[in-house]
Order: sequence, then structure tokens, then C-alpha cells
Amino acid sequence: MFWNRKKISSDTEHTSAKTDNQKASGKTVPLSFLKRLIPIGHLSDTELQQLKITITHHKPGKILFSLGEPSTSLPYLIKGECFVETSKGYGNKIEASTLKAFYPLSNASQHQCTAIAKSDVSIIHFAHNVLQHCHTDPRNALLNSSDVPAKLRDNLFFKRFCKYYKKGELVIPSLPDVAVKLRTAIQKDLGIHEIVKIINLDPVIASKLIQVVNSPIYRTVNEISTCQGAVTRLGLITTRNLVTSISMRNIFKSKNKDLNYRIRKIWKQSIQVSSISHTLAQFTKRIDPDEALLAGLVHNIGAIPIILFANSINSEDYTSEDINLCLTELQGLLGNIVLEKWGFPESIRQTPRQIENWYHSSSDRLDISDIVLLAKFHSYIGSKQMQNLPPIHTLPAFQKLGDNALTPDMSLQTLHNAKKQISEAMSLFNP
Repeated sequence: MFWNRKKISSDTEHTSAKTDNQKASGKTVPLSFLKRLIPIGHLSDTELQQLKITITHHKPGKILFSLGEPSTSLPYLIKGECFVETSKGYGNKIEASTLKAFYPLSNASQHQCTAIAKSDVSIIHFAHNVLQHCHTDPRNALLNSSDVPAKLRDNLFFKRFCKYYKKGELVIPSLPDVAVKLRTAIQKDLGIHEIVKIINLDPVIASKLIQVVNSPIYRTVNEISTCQGAVTRLGLITTRNLVTSISMRNIFKSKNKDLNYRIRKIWKQSIQVSSISHTLAQFTKRIDPDEALLAGLVHNIGAIPIILFANSINSEDYTSEDINLCLTELQGLLGNIVLEKWGFPESIRQTPRQIENWYHSSSDRLDISDIVLLAKFHSYIGSKQMQNLPPIHTLPAFQKLGDNALTPDMSLQTLHNAKKQISEAMSLFNP
């Protein structure tokens, strides 16, 4: 098995986790292995050591569990390979030697799929309620040294950034003036005439807004040629969201060639995820597509303070890998901080913190974070990252779609539809 344990001949074995430095035995599951399981690995060392574990062994052809059956445990494949088939008739093979095995085979109260052993397999089971303890807020490595992952504890760039943050020197980009004024005006219930006057203060944004309303995203029957016509067609809330989205393009800049390239890449990813978010929201009919578009655009805004910090120091004091490590650990937390300062609603503020927390679920109701998370998942389809993705049927966000659950064909159609919007959005949202 993954942790080089002795082979067990019994069909079922009950055990509990133990730390690596304890004497190994046939009934020891190393802590280092448990930490690699997602989302169980988010638990503290103490919680991991207290987990009650069952290991079962199955012959080829054995049905591990069936679609619709009540689920009493959280199962992970630790040996062999199995085939998983969902209610929509599609399936995939999962091998214990791949990264996908670090995700649960099933995680809902009722199994969302049928799993069949393709070889001799072993499954490690945890109590199903362990998921409740895994859905905690992400760690705050900026303030709590105990939350800093081992790979960053001796990283000088990370330490310097944390010190810079604690001293209150964090540079947060300002939301463009026209977007701030527009938000204030709408909060004061000013009329369309006043709203249009604010937008026209920035002719570039006014022109872009007209382009947007005439784009395939909105498919206006009659072409609109004035800012007032655009606002009347879109409505105040959609106008506010789009003006914010359009004006954000000027935030993503740096004079440093390497950093500017990184920023442009991040912005391109933002546009891609926002376009897929818009398409998915239209598909579900439960989330406002324009709000989803905005949430997708700001999902990685937390990268900007890190890049601004790198831009303020000598480029010889850090490497590209230093920035990557900091982005992975801090981007979501910083995104929440930026959006809070900008006065964004709570629903959108939480999106950066949960963007790749695949098993996060704040409620049983589909929300904007779920849509953007699924959009991020879809943005990886066809890329190198795809092989590291969890089975989509295990994602709480996916399960909330219910009878409208995406099939592979639907996912491909979603990407096809979004692709049309992405090329249009690139011209609309780029400087």
C-alpha cells in the first residue's frame, strides 16, 4: 500500500491513525499519508490521530457501493483500481497510484455513483461526519505561525511579506473612481440620468459598456448606441457589476516585465473563469449571470498585493517559485481582504477563499462561490492540471445542481459556449 504496510489477509480491519515516529505495525496508518488525503488532510495532527479507520479488501468485479445507497463512510482507494459510474451514465477509472486516489470515491449522504473493483482493491473508510470538521475556514498564515506550511517556514520572501502585512504596509489597489461613484449612487437610489452622467465621466468605460450590451453575451436585438440606452437595457445592478468589471482592467499592470507578464496571465485566467461562470449561471438559472461574471473576474484578485509587493523590492531578493508559493498559500485570504475594502457583498468576498477548496460547502443551497468553483474546475479541462482534479461527482458544488447535474457532453458544451464569450470578453475587458 501507499505507506508500505504489511499485507493483511482479513476482509475487514479496524485501526486508528498513529504518527510516523511510532513503531510501525500491521495496524498503523502513518500520519504523513493521512495528511495527503483531501479534504481530511486539513484536520490538525491531533484530530488525524484520533480518527477511527476501517480498511476493507475486495476481489475484482466486486461492487464496492451502489448509486443511491445510504453512505455510512468516506471511502478512499488505497490499492488497486476501480471503475466509478454516475447516475448520468458516464464513468472513469481510478487507480490507487494516481493523485485522484487522494480524493474520496464518494462523499454524499447517499452514494452519487456506483463503484466496482477492477482488480484486487483495498479501501480505507472514515466516519462520514469527519467532513463536517474539514469544512473550516482556510488557514491564516499571515498572522498565525502555526498555520504556515512547512515549505514556507524558511522562505525569506514569505517572511518578509508577512512582516510587511503585520506592519500595516500592505498595498491594496484602489477600485477605480468611476466604479466607486457608481456604487455610491446606486446605494443612494439615484436615477438613471445621474448614473449615466457618472459613467460618461470616463468615455472609455462608457464606450466599453455600449460594446458589452451589443456583444453576444447579451444578444441585443436592436443595436444600442448611447450610454443611457445601455443602462436602460441592462438595469442598474448589472450596469454596476459590468462597470466594475470593465474598470478593473487598469489594475492589472506592472512596469517589471516579468511581473507584468504574470499579471497579464492572471487577468487572462480571470476572464476565462468569469466567462465560464456566466455560462454556468445561465445553465443553472439559479444564480444571476452578471454577478457570476463579476465574481469570476475577481476570484484571484488576491494575487495583486503579492505582485505589488514583489514590484516594490529588488528582483534579486526573490524567485518566481517564491511568488508561486505565496500565491498558493495567501491569494484567497488576500482576495477576501481586497474585496472587503472595496465594499463587495459577502457572497462575492468569500469566493477567492474557496476557489480551489473543492470540498467546501457553506450551505445546501447553490451560491456564487459554487458556480465560480465549478467554472475554475472547467477551466482546467484539457490542461495539464486536469489530471490532478477530483472526480466532479464528489464536489458538493456539483451535487447541488441536482437533476441538472452536468454530464461530460454538457461540460464540453459549456466550454464551447464560454469560448465564444472569452474571445469577446478579452477585447472588452483588456486595456
